[in-house]
Amino acid sequence: MTQKTRVLLSGPVTNISGYSEHARLITDALMEMSDTVDLYIQNTQWANSTRSTLYQEKYNDIIQKTQNLFQTRADEKGSVDISGLFDCTYQIKPPNEFLKLSPHDIGVTAALETISAPASWVSKCNMVDHLLVVSQHSKENLQNTKDNNGIGISTPITVLPFSNNNDIEIVDIYDDMNLTTKFNFLTVMQMSPRKNFGNLIKWFTEEYHDNEEVGLVIKTHMQNNSTLDFHATKLQIKALLNVLAPEKKCKIYLVHGNMTEKQMYSLYNPEYIDCYLTTTHGEGFGIPLFNAACAGIPVIATNWSGHLDYLRIPVKNKAGKPKIKSHFLKTKFDIAPVQEHHLMPELITPECEWAYPREDSFKKNMNYAIKNHKLIKAEADTLAAYLKENYNTTVVRQKYQDFMRSQIQKEENNEREVVYL
Repeated sequence: MTQKTRVLLSGPVTNISGYSEHARLITDALMEMSDTVDLYIQNTQWANSTRSTLYQEKYNDIIQKTQNLFQTRADEKGSVDISGLFDCTYQIKPPNEFLKLSPHDIGVTAALETISAPASWVSKCNMVDHLLVVSQHSKENLQNTKDNNGIGISTPITVLPFSNNNDIEIVDIYDDMNLTTKFNFLTVMQMSPRKNFGNLIKWFTEEYHDNEEVGLVIKTHMQNNSTLDFHATKLQIKALLNVLAPEKKCKIYLVHGNMTEKQMYSLYNPEYIDCYLTTTHGEGFGIPLFNAACAGIPVIATNWSGHLDYLRIPVKNKAGKPKIKSHFLKTKFDIAPVQEHHLMPELITPECEWAYPREDSFKKNMNYAIKNHKLIKAEADTLAAYLKENYNTTVVRQKYQDFMRSQIQKEENNEREVVYL
């Protein structure tokens, strides 16, 4: 019997975040390969985001198995030496946290939502044996990065996307929300600088200040889904609206707190939501935009970064030749340095640049969506049909498993080469 490949996955498997979604996608793919893979999970924490008890229960046996193994390698001070334990690792985290842990380490990252990444990332990315990213933008972000000596990232990079679960049953979460507006926009985000939340609220309320038939549903939080965060989020939005539009007639509906996977998918319900919008500075992938597109909801988005991978799809022109066509309302933008108060050590540094969506273009797109909803809904339905066929869980998971098998084969080949030498 062939010995199983011992794999360690290190990432925020039980949190509610984009990196956590990626960690679970890879974990589930590896779990299906139990005939050849002996999987271990080092469950990390993603910033201050909430942990899900549901995911904790789902992966608890493997997490506990890993903790038990680590305890056998702990010294008197509690430090754990895992050298020699694993054949391969998947490290789902920003590259500045990558480590050399096994003969074949795979760094999994969304990179940065900027033109390039910090110079310090180069040595970290070159430390691992392969890089796995979620979009062409993420790949280009790393390829554009140079260290202080002009050296770039030489590690091979593979692009594999997220998936959409077509089997999740949608429930009516809007029935109790009392949406009184005829046309409703939706946005889902953390209130972070990159999401450009302030301008989204400002531009929306300026444009529809006197229009009581237009609403905006916001699913958001500041740090996590706690009760304290709800009150802080509510106060901040109220303070912003008191300054921008104290007597507005348009409606703002706030959604906050823990939601099940089914409830989250149910936010993207075209029976209630007419258009999804974002004023993002950039996305590694953009899971909320992806979910909206998969649900057949028209999207308004900055015409730049990771979401272009799935908001633009192949079609045939009048001559029958293939071309790539955008199936969303494109907000024009300018590329400029990240503002100083948005910088983050080892992540977003002074040399980083990202997109600044243009106010006039964004407002024009909102009005176009309202006046031409039937037309853009047909485009959205075409896009949704393509995504459901090409980005469903079965198709995408198979791509990940094909990649994983290729990495196992590489690791085995390296072993054979050592033996021959």
